[in-house]
Amino acid sequence: MTEKKDKPFIIKLLMVMGYGMSRPFVWIWKKLSGLNYPQIGRRIVHILDGFFHWLIFKVLLPKKYRGITKRQIYRIIFKADTRAGKRFDIWLLIIIGLNLLVIMLDSFETVHANLRWILLALEWLFTIVFTLEYYLRIYCLQRPWKYIFSFYGIIDFLSIAPAYLSLLIPATQTLTVLRVLRTLRIFRIFNMQRFLHESFRLLNALRRSITKVLIFMLFVFIVAIILGSVIYMFENTKNPAMSSIPKAIYWAVVTITTVGYGDITPVTPVGQFISLLVMLLGYAVIAVPTGIVAGETISEFRREGREEQNETIPDEYNEYEDRKPESAPVAEPEAADAAADRRYCSHCGHTEEDPDARYCRYCGTLLSKTQPTGWINDFFTGE
Repeated sequence: MTEKKDKPFIIKLLMVMGYGMSRPFVWIWKKLSGLNYPQIGRRIVHILDGFFHWLIFKVLLPKKYRGITKRQIYRIIFKADTRAGKRFDIWLLIIIGLNLLVIMLDSFETVHANLRWILLALEWLFTIVFTLEYYLRIYCLQRPWKYIFSFYGIIDFLSIAPAYLSLLIPATQTLTVLRVLRTLRIFRIFNMQRFLHESFRLLNALRRSITKVLIFMLFVFIVAIILGSVIYMFENTKNPAMSSIPKAIYWAVVTITTVGYGDITPVTPVGQFISLLVMLLGYAVIAVPTGIVAGETISEFRREGREEQNETIPDEYNEYEDRKPESAPVAEPEAADAAADRRYCSHCGHTEEDPDARYCRYCGTLLSKTQPTGWINDFFTGE
């Protein structure tokens, strides 16, 4: 039997040192892999929820309005059919406009040098306001995750995320201009349903034509690669600007799209002849996708002409609704009598159907025959 040769001393030393140095990393890895991350996430969310709830309802809100219920917050934030809701949305748009003005002023070097800290304080003040508003939108909903992943929910999150991301990556501070996307609510605030309807037509046409446009753009990209390689064959020895195929492809894309920066130009007769063909091809490139989208838009108008004129806008482009719309029942004498006997709670907003009830079954407040909407208006008028 052959005896095993001992490993050299230096190899044994390196193995021992490597094992000793890797032990802390192995220990850290075992500890991290053994953590319950879902539970940690829920704990963090619970802590943030408690902090924001304390900050809003124990510190910022006056004592007179700290008993506001989730249903009332929902009516103010998500609805524009009340005076308070419309005022809330209008003030929100004004704050967004002021925030954008601060960001633009901060981009001037002289203003940034003289008013840097003031603008920074204002920026973080706006960020805190939008963060608290985002929390209230989640707090007052029965199904918050549905709002978070909705069209407007994603926009609201993107409006505050860059500010906190800038603590790690300062350059992302300018991305807070994404808050301008929140002004899309102006169509809902001022009841511009026709504008929403027309935008839905355009989006529907783009959705139907996106496949054709992508196929065409893939074809143009292939043509740009071929043309760039061909012109590189004639220009690489005589034109230093086209020293590689990627640079020639860049020239082809710039020429096909009719941008024409002029930083790279052919110098050989063959290259100039190819550039002539590419420029003529560029006009066709512009016309084709335009014709595709225009054709789909016309088809959308014709299709809608054959359908009902009161077509509803999809939910993803409307403001989030926390409750399913109820179908309007047929008016009956019994229903009219039941409506007359309804009582309303001024504290939690509960509607009591029992005509003999005098106190709210949820909070014990004395019921009233009138809906409690006046105090919501006072919340913003200060009366």
